[in-house]
Amino acid sequence: MTPPTRRATLLLLTTIYGFGFIDRIIIALVAQQIKADFGISDFEIGLLGGTAFAVVNTLASLPLAWLADRYPRKWVSAGSLLVASAFTAICGAASGFMQMLIARVGMAAGSAGTEAPPHSMISDMYGPEKRASAISLFMLGVPVAALLGSFIGGSIAATHGWRATFYVIGGLGIIVAILSLIVMKEPARQTVSDHQPTASMKEVFLILFRDKSMRHVLAGVSLISLGAFGMNTFLPAFFSRNYGLDVAQSGLIFGLLTGIASAIGTIAGGYGSEWLARRDPRWLIAVPGIGAIIGAPLFIIGLMQNDLKLAFTLMLLGSLFFYMAMGPAIAALHGLLDSRSRATGSAIFLLIMHLIGQGFGPPIAGLISDVISAWSYGTSDFATQCAGAAGQITGSACANATATGIRYAIACFGVAYIWSGLHMIWAARYRKAALS
Repeated sequence: MTPPTRRATLLLLTTIYGFGFIDRIIIALVAQQIKADFGISDFEIGLLGGTAFAVVNTLASLPLAWLADRYPRKWVSAGSLLVASAFTAICGAASGFMQMLIARVGMAAGSAGTEAPPHSMISDMYGPEKRASAISLFMLGVPVAALLGSFIGGSIAATHGWRATFYVIGGLGIIVAILSLIVMKEPARQTVSDHQPTASMKEVFLILFRDKSMRHVLAGVSLISLGAFGMNTFLPAFFSRNYGLDVAQSGLIFGLLTGIASAIGTIAGGYGSEWLARRDPRWLIAVPGIGAIIGAPLFIIGLMQNDLKLAFTLMLLGSLFFYMAMGPAIAALHGLLDSRSRATGSAIFLLIMHLIGQGFGPPIAGLISDVISAWSYGTSDFATQCAGAAGQITGSACANATATGIRYAIACFGVAYIWSGLHMIWAARYRKAALS
C-alpha cells in the first residue's frame, strides 16, 4: 500500500470504530429521557447500555473474526457497521423497554465486526515497531466519537427528543459504511503465504493463555473495561443529577471529559510506551499500569466535589491515565500471532474484555446506584415514589437521593483501575522474562 492509501484506510477504519463506539454509549447520552419515558430503573438502563449489548456483541465477534481471517476484512468491518447503524436507527422507533432491548441486540451483533478485523488490517499495514502507535491512532476513533457524538447527540436530544438522536447517528453510520465499502483498500496479509493453514480458534486461544504476560494483560484490560463501562454509562446522568445540567449540557461535559482524556491518553500510551519499550520491553505494558494506579484516586476525588469546574478538572486529570492501555495491549497481543490469526486473537481478547466490562459494569453500577439511592431516600417505597419523571424533579428528595446514588456507584468502579494497574505491572515482569 502506498502511504496515502495507508493513511486513507486507517482514517476510514478509525471512523468505523468511532461509530461502533457511539453505538455502545448512545444509551448513556439519553438515559435520563428514556428513563422518564419508559419509567425504568438505573439497573434497567444498565442492562440496555451493558449486558444486552455485550453478550451478543462478544459472541458475534468470534464468527466475524473467523470470516475476517479468511476473507477480505474491509467487507466484514464496513458491513458490520452497516448492520449496526441500521439497528441504531430502529432503536428510535422503540415504544418500550423490550423493543429497545431487542433493537440493542441487533445493534450489538452488527458492531461486533468494527474492532477486531480492523486490528488485523492495521497490523498488516504497519511493522511491529510502529503497531502500538498505529493502533493508538486507530483508537482515536473513541475520543472523536465521544466528543462529537456526545455534543451532537445531546443537542439533538435536547431539541428534538431522544428518538431523533438514534435516527441521526444511525443514518450517519450507514453513510460511512457505504463509503468505506466503496473506497477502502484491503492490505495484503504480509506474514503468511496464501497456502499456509489458518490457526483454529482453539489454537489461538491456547497461544494467548499459555503466555503468562498476556494472561495478566487480559486481566488488566478487562478490569479497565469494567471500570470504564460502569462509569461512562452513567456519567451524563451524574452531571445532570448533581449539577443541574440539561441533556445537551451534560452530553457536552461528558463528551469533553471522555474525548479530551481518551485522545491525550491514547496517544501518550501508544507513543510513550512504544518509545520506552525500545530501551526496555517491559515499559510497553508497565506504562499503562502505572498510569491507571495514578489516575484512579484523582478521578474519585474529583467525583466527590460539589463545584463543577473543580470536579471536571480533577476527573479529567484522572481520566487521562485510563486510556493508555489498549494500543500497547493489542500490539503485545499481535506480537504473539501471525497475519491469519490476529483477527481471531483480537476477537477472543475483546470478547473476554467486553463481556466482563460492558456485560457486568453498567448493570452492577445501576444496581449499586438504585440501592444507595433507596438508602439515601430513607423509606422502603423509593422505587414506587421516584419512578420515571418523578425522580427528576429538581430539588426533590427523589432527585437528591438519585444524585447521591449515582455518585457513589461511579466511585466504586474507580477502584477497578487500581486493580488493573497491578495486573499490567505483573504482565510487564513476565513480558521481560518471555522475550529473554
